[in-house]
Amino acid sequence: MATESWVVIGPQIIEVADVRSLRVQVNGGRVDVVAHEDPALTTARLEVHRVDGLPLEVTYADGALWAGVRSVTGIDGFLDRLRGPHQHDRVDVHLAVPRWVAASLTSVHADLLLAGLQQDATVSTVGGAVVADGTRGALSVKSVSSDVVVRDHTGDLSVGTVSGSATASGPLSRVSVTTVSGEVTVDCRAPSSVLHVRTVSGDVAVRLPSGHGVGIEARSVSGRVVVDGVEHGDRRPGRTSVDLRDDRATCFVTSQTVSGHLTVLHGAPLDEPVADAGGTDPGAGI
Repeated sequence: MATESWVVIGPQIIEVADVRSLRVQVNGGRVDVVAHEDPALTTARLEVHRVDGLPLEVTYADGALWAGVRSVTGIDGFLDRLRGPHQHDRVDVHLAVPRWVAASLTSVHADLLLAGLQQDATVSTVGGAVVADGTRGALSVKSVSSDVVVRDHTGDLSVGTVSGSATASGPLSRVSVTTVSGEVTVDCRAPSSVLHVRTVSGDVAVRLPSGHGVGIEARSVSGRVVVDGVEHGDRRPGRTSVDLRDDRATCFVTSQTVSGHLTVLHGAPLDEPVADAGGTDPGAGI
């Protein structure tokens, strides 16, 4: 199949049939990727609302749709965008795509939204806010300084940040979160799940379905571990260690922190605040 291509310098609408994969690479601005409500639709509609700086390039070939700035490729491209004369390049793009598209979104500091997709997806950014809503499959999100919000996700989730917070909810099966100073809040609604969390100073709050046993293995230098309002652990100087076993356990939590606290509780309604081990409310904002 021949390759179709466009060079976009201003507002424009592009429609493409039979899209099976999507890749977006931009610098600044905003990119929204939203699945069609009709699961039978296989077309993609790209609405460009604004382009500042370098043009937005779009290519399509054999079911693969790519949109972005060519120089935003790999680590060298990211560094060039951060320090070069084009650091203020911006695009504002909305894409309506088939539900089963495999998506990959990359930005330097553009905000990224992924909604309704039912296939594996990856999202990477340096400083843009990330929101995923109603997604399904294996979702991987990487950020340096921005916050990550994942709402109503079904399936596996991997999040890595440096200073940005990570908030996730939904029937999550396997969750892995790594951060340095960002706070972590996970509301897992699946009857069985495995959660691995690693932080340095970020606090961790986990909510699990009521009526399901939990196994917890937590290690910290100075952080506290509180489960359903009860503090646990051998808090010797320079070490907090907790191993809770339950023969009925269907949910498993592993946590490693330096000074961050871990709070685990069952069945709290989403509209009620959750007091964490440090006395704050990490449940806010889910």
